[in-house]
Amino acid sequence: MSSTSVASALALISNPQVFTGVSKYSSDLQSILTRTQQIAQIPVTALQNDQATLKSEVTALSTLQSGIGGLTTAIGSLGFLASSGALTASSSDTNVGASISGSGATAGTYTIGNITSLASVSTATMTDAVADAASTAVAPTGTNTLYLTAGGSAVPIVLTNQTNNLNGLRDAINGANVGVSASILTTSAGSYLTLTASTAGATTITLNTASDNSGTELMSMNNTGSLARFEVNGKAATSTSNQITGVIPGVALTLKGTTGTNETATVTVSGNASTVATALQNIAAAYNSLASSIATLTAQSTGVLAGNQVVRSVQNLMRQFAFYQGAGGTGNVNSLMDLGVSVDKTGQMSVDTSVLSGMTSGQLTNALNFIGDGTKGISALSATFSSFGDTANGVIQQNITQDQASEQSLQEQIDTMNVRIQAAQKTEMARLAAADALLANLTSQQSILTSSIQSLNYTLYGTSTTSSSA
Repeated sequence: MSSTSVASALALISNPQVFTGVSKYSSDLQSILTRTQQIAQIPVTALQNDQATLKSEVTALSTLQSGIGGLTTAIGSLGFLASSGALTASSSDTNVGASISGSGATAGTYTIGNITSLASVSTATMTDAVADAASTAVAPTGTNTLYLTAGGSAVPIVLTNQTNNLNGLRDAINGANVGVSASILTTSAGSYLTLTASTAGATTITLNTASDNSGTELMSMNNTGSLARFEVNGKAATSTSNQITGVIPGVALTLKGTTGTNETATVTVSGNASTVATALQNIAAAYNSLASSIATLTAQSTGVLAGNQVVRSVQNLMRQFAFYQGAGGTGNVNSLMDLGVSVDKTGQMSVDTSVLSGMTSGQLTNALNFIGDGTKGISALSATFSSFGDTANGVIQQNITQDQASEQSLQEQIDTMNVRIQAAQKTEMARLAAADALLANLTSQQSILTSSIQSLNYTLYGTSTTSSSA
């Protein structure tokens, strides 16, 4: 079915035809046409109602899917936290920052000291200003070539007669991948090329008219960069960045300043119950949000998903999670209640953080064993939640896809019906027009006949006569 036919039919349906006849019965014929159109629309309206129901269900399922996704993520984060021992890293000195950066961290204490320099990059700026960045030549006009050195051998920067200007030089350097980036500073005195080394370290930057740097030097060093230099547990280390990973497994260090003589920072990596409490609070928030959404979506009179089997399965899974029973080892951490988590009679979850904050290190270990690593323990339920809420292949997504396909099928049926209604209305209009023309003709003949009879009466009797019924 062509889109033109459908569009034409929809235009007709949304703007019903009006019959304008010439007979005195045209209004009656219009009533017939209107009623015919109304009757024809009954099955279309029924399909549109079914389509609206499907659209509402898709929206409701998407809301449910989003809520499950939030809870899945929160449970997964708790499992990841438990798998790393709920470790946090802290520093005793403001010159050093410390945080957990991934897996591999273990509890321990480390000393960071003798920070003699921070990582920085070398920069250089053109000594003399250029009057016009777009036209003033910057390389010898005979060769159109300059030689750039950034801590290594000189690299020729070859320009052309058209690009032998500051703009062309900047673009050529940036395209040469030679360890520096170029930009142009514009001041009242003119334009200057500035070069910045790509990596930290004591890189010397030159830009010369000769390959052996014996020609005219165009640049002046602003800053000679350096590596970050420090000691970890008395052992020297360097880094090209002040954000350092890999020195202490699973720990990211941030160097913020140099240290004085005998000044050290103690970095402590240890289990922290507060991170577990925060993760549980995130779970409670996601759980409550999902529970509230389900309550709205399944309300007795207004809920789109009332009685939906998928929703019931999700509710069962939520109960399984809230009242999960497992073994955390010695210490009797066998349920979320043992971690300070409770669910009230309205189905809302809350966390008493004082329970976790009061745990000993041994009790915290038992709690982490109960939580698991995402493949075992209560955190393993994240995979089950994901099987419902996954936006690619989850159960809810399959339902959404099925509803969308049904909705599209209904739309195709509606379009087909509208085209048929359009054709039927055209036929009906033609029939009514013919009937109207016939009625108009008969009325005209009746009028002529009546006039003829009246004229004959006047001729025969000198007056008109009226018929009366006995």
